[in-house]
Amino acid sequence: MKRNYSIDLLRGLAIIGMVLAAVIPWTNDFPAWMYHAQVGPPDFKFNPNNPGITWVDLVFPFFLFAMGAAFPLALQGKLEAKQYAVIGVGLLRRGLLLVFFAIMLAYLTPDNLKGEKWVNYLTALMAFGAFFLVFLRFEGTKLKKNGIQILGFLIFASLIYYHSTILGNTFDKSKSNIIILVLANMAVFGSLFWLLTAKSFLLRIAVLIAFMGIWFTKDIAGSWTSYVWSFHPDLKWFYNFSFLKYLCIVLPGSILGDLLITNKDVTNRVFLDQERPKAGLLAVLCFAFVVFHVVTLYMRLLGLNLFGHALFGLLFFLFFRKYNEGQFAFYKTLVSWGFVFATVALFFEPLDGGIKKDPSSFSYWFLTSGLAFLFYIVCDYLTKCFPDNILITSVVKNGQNPMIAYCVSAFFITPILGLLHLLPLFDSLTAINPHLALVRTFIYIFLMVIVTNYATNKKWFWRS
Repeated sequence: MKRNYSIDLLRGLAIIGMVLAAVIPWTNDFPAWMYHAQVGPPDFKFNPNNPGITWVDLVFPFFLFAMGAAFPLALQGKLEAKQYAVIGVGLLRRGLLLVFFAIMLAYLTPDNLKGEKWVNYLTALMAFGAFFLVFLRFEGTKLKKNGIQILGFLIFASLIYYHSTILGNTFDKSKSNIIILVLANMAVFGSLFWLLTAKSFLLRIAVLIAFMGIWFTKDIAGSWTSYVWSFHPDLKWFYNFSFLKYLCIVLPGSILGDLLITNKDVTNRVFLDQERPKAGLLAVLCFAFVVFHVVTLYMRLLGLNLFGHALFGLLFFLFFRKYNEGQFAFYKTLVSWGFVFATVALFFEPLDGGIKKDPSSFSYWFLTSGLAFLFYIVCDYLTKCFPDNILITSVVKNGQNPMIAYCVSAFFITPILGLLHLLPLFDSLTAINPHLALVRTFIYIFLMVIVTNYATNKKWFWRS
């Protein structure tokens, strides 16, 4: 099947959003909606009692949704060919490599090391280079490819030995990048549950309902669900049953992937000239749906949120009432799935004091899944109507190389700027005026996009 650039765009926007959220300066001079709803001004301390979501709270679930959508696209052919051993080995390998990636990111990030700054920066650059050896798919014999990967692992072992044994920065495998660790679990369990339910959306929904049962009964002493929930005494450093809550985002994403395959006759073609205005109107409507829910839930305008949700449902009904085949019939299916997930989410909204990213609950998982269905339509419109737009293609290329995009700031851009003694200059901008600190943010995002695009153009793809 032809590569789906709309998923790449969705993934690329999510990656850029994650990096942007990490490099935005924390200051009371900026509005609270620029940060996670539970971690914002005035003190930037985690407040689990603060309900609502912001745009920042969408980026990670949108990435998870894109991951789920990619499962059918990547595995359908192997499943039809009954290559079960290849699939199994591939899933295990991917999970282990992502766990390794999560641990290395946490330990070797310059800010987490205790050596001299220049040593930490050089260490990060060496790690960045070693990641290429581990994750790049090289040409040649199996011996050559395995040898290059082993060399990468040896470099990491040397860096760990130097910083832990010589510099005294204790290495602890249980300290890892939580985002990548969650992705590792979802890569394995999400793929596994998709394989088990590949022929049935109903069965896939049943998996989510079963998880809901475990979630709501896990605290009942002596129950088998309590045992399943807590069964990870020595495995917590790479597995925690609570991570499976993100199946509530990944599995809905896999539904999109299946729909893309079954409707490939319309999803792979560009819009006809007469379809573009209607597609543009739908994209605006879908984008407005996403923004409306984020704004009203953040501001806790719950009555307006419910009324507006129903109004959007009416608008979508009126828009699609004449479409029963073709591209817009496919969009009608996506909007239906998204609207249903968002509606279910609003029924869960009062749970635990309101929707939150952390601690997250069903309202958060189902709402972000629903919004992702509609936001995919926005991405599809952009990639099909503006295929040569430099901004869109740049984001798409970031989405095609997400591992590089995710770590390039900490392991390449920061070390280079640090060795060039430019980081103190950025700090001085903050002292002059907090809004000047955004210069650093924009430079980081710009360099992240440029470096990742360069690697993608060179076909240097990191693959787990």
